[in-house]
Amino acid sequence: MSPIRKLSITAAVLALVSVPLFGAARLTYFNNGTLIPVAWPDGSFPIRYSIDRRVADTIPQAAAILDRGGKDWAAIPDTSIGFQSLGVVDGASAGKDGRNTISMADDLFAGQKFIALTTNWYDDNGRIIEADMQIDPTAVSGGYNIQQLVDHEMGHILGLDHSAVLSSVMYPYVGTGNNPAALDSDDRVAIGAAYSRNKPATGATLEGRVYGDDGGIFAAQVVAVNDKGEPVATALSDKNGNFSLPGVPSGTYRIYAEPLDGPFAVQNLSGFWQSAKVTSFPTQYAEGGPLRVENGRIYGNLNVNSAGSVRLNPKWIGAWAAGTDNVSLQAMPTMLHAGTTITLGVGGDGFTSGMTTFDVPNPGFHRTSDFKWSSNYVCATFSVDASTPAGSVVVMVKSGNESAALTGALRVEPSTRSRGVRKL
Repeated sequence: MSPIRKLSITAAVLALVSVPLFGAARLTYFNNGTLIPVAWPDGSFPIRYSIDRRVADTIPQAAAILDRGGKDWAAIPDTSIGFQSLGVVDGASAGKDGRNTISMADDLFAGQKFIALTTNWYDDNGRIIEADMQIDPTAVSGGYNIQQLVDHEMGHILGLDHSAVLSSVMYPYVGTGNNPAALDSDDRVAIGAAYSRNKPATGATLEGRVYGDDGGIFAAQVVAVNDKGEPVATALSDKNGNFSLPGVPSGTYRIYAEPLDGPFAVQNLSGFWQSAKVTSFPTQYAEGGPLRVENGRIYGNLNVNSAGSVRLNPKWIGAWAAGTDNVSLQAMPTMLHAGTTITLGVGGDGFTSGMTTFDVPNPGFHRTSDFKWSSNYVCATFSVDASTPAGSVVVMVKSGNESAALTGALRVEPSTRSRGVRKL
């Protein structure tokens, strides 16, 4: 895997002031002492871009991949966003010139393992006026998933920062292979809230506070997880621990908060959020249990008491055939099919043999074996019902009184049997 990063032109970071609340992770910067999330103004769509000829020569079917990436984001309901290619041109390059461009960049941030970045140009009100995507040729020669990379960078073009949800397109790492990219619920909710045709955005708004031993926790990841274990929407808490989750679809949710202590860290964010100090705290649910929400309503006082500190820190997930010992763990989401039986393993820091366990809070997952432990991971075999719907799922880890989450660690794909009966 390799990180995908983006860069934005920013004003100097000034003294910390009161923070507005933004759902998910928006690119957020200080401009003239005011903290703002950047976004394209009304009337900007479709975003028109030119493709440098070298991109077309280096990446097979580059134009089609870029077109699909734009359509993936444009398909989000109740938004008016869109992209339009102006075709292949000679000499397109990144730089403030009034053109949105897709170009190649050799040795992009050499030594830092970046393989792509997007530069956003915006005015003093946070209105994006230009965006340029650059791709390193090693993204192709290294066999990385170019469709996923393009979808990710187009999310940056739209004003999204990185996401701590492993299964999100905006997660800052990309894998190899050619599996189609799929926007996560968190990706869709974030864009829906930013570019909704309806003002305010369709859905409920969930508000509350995350606090620990020293008061409010800054840049805690707050997750609304539904009754299928899917992380539907996320937000980051402000310097006082306050959070707001807009655009949450009707349903039943539990709210939890987790620290950005790996595999995703504060350093993976940009602008204002990088000023947060990482605080270790246990993953805890908001008081009051499951909450039924309805579109158009605001639900407040969702307090998360995360007092205390933890050693437990899950960082890796993996799956292998039941009955084998082909252990492979990584800081990437694990893809599996409904209707299969598989061994799942979770690893990280603070794991204790005989004590550390994990749960998949989806009714379609059934543990069919005892847990087994190694020096820094634990595993067990699970069967997954064939009727389990596609989507991402969290994994909750426990060790004694400590608790932690890997948000979006699993992505369920449809049953292979149902795929086999499709006609092409």
